Amino acid sequence: MTGESTIAQPPRSDEEPSKVGAIDMGSRNFKYVFGQKINGIITTELIGKERLDIGKEVTENNGLIGRSKFMQIEEALSQFMRYCSDRGALKVLAIATSAIRNARNQQQVFDLAREIGLTMEVADGAREGEVGYLAATGGAPNKLVCDSGSKSIQIAWENNGNILSRSIPVGYELVYESFVEHASTLDETKENFGKFLDGNFKELPENTDQFIALAANTITSFVTGEKRTGHQARTLTRTSLNGKMSELRELSPSQYNNLKASLPRVEKTLPGLVFLDYLMERTGHGETLITEAELPAGLIVEYFFKRG
Repeated sequence: MTGESTIAQPPRSDEEPSKVGAIDMGSRNFKYVFGQKINGIITTELIGKERLDIGKEVTENNGLIGRSKFMQIEEALSQFMRYCSDRGALKVLAIATSAIRNARNQQQVFDLAREIGLTMEVADGAREGEVGYLAATGGAPNKLVCDSGSKSIQIAWENNGNILSRSIPVGYELVYESFVEHASTLDETKENFGKFLDGNFKELPENTDQFIALAANTITSFVTGEKRTGHQARTLTRTSLNGKMSELRELSPSQYNNLKASLPRVEKTLPGLVFLDYLMERTGHGETLITEAELPAGLIVEYFFKRG
């Protein structure tokens, strides 16, 4: 249920433990992370995930979060606030992404957050990429990080001490509908999705020393045929990725359609497969580290970095 990561900072003498909670209020899931810093060591722990489907609610309800869904949000946030209080957290942070950002009544969520003592921000795509970079790297320099969610795609990297990011408001759900669902072959998907990515990511770094992908375990398991065990990071090579893509290229149109009908999480797996291959090719990486890091961990890292 929990996954942990540790980041070292220079310790201050006689430093008291500091504890903080953080929430990713995503379009599909809410994710809860608890962090603490003791003697310069930042540790983050995934407490759990909860599917609320805010993005679907906003899309199907004329841009609004309805009363029943709002009550679910209130209960979810309040429950985690109580959890953090019981563990002695000094602060609880939250980052809301595209679904709440696009909701016409997002102010109600802000009001709720203020009422229960939650420090909440509504992040644009660039900010989401920045926080994702911190979650994946702990602030280490010269990395490339990608994160594809249900409603948006982010790419972030470090350059001369600054985190740069690019984001498009198109996630794997719309990518699947646009470039996979009606395609008759993988090559058709790759060609059309690749042109779309070229148009949106015209500049990408070429000399980063590591490529890290968030939220890509489903894709990795599909490529390798191995289920994830525990919470350790995995490495996905471009060789294995291309091997799987070669297999898929051999499928006839009817076989490709059968795959789409039977593959679990197909709306994420096939777009993600093409996206990772595209990024490796564009940036010259032969492999990517598939990490268990979650977006709220980036908020926690940033919080402790700012406090010193």
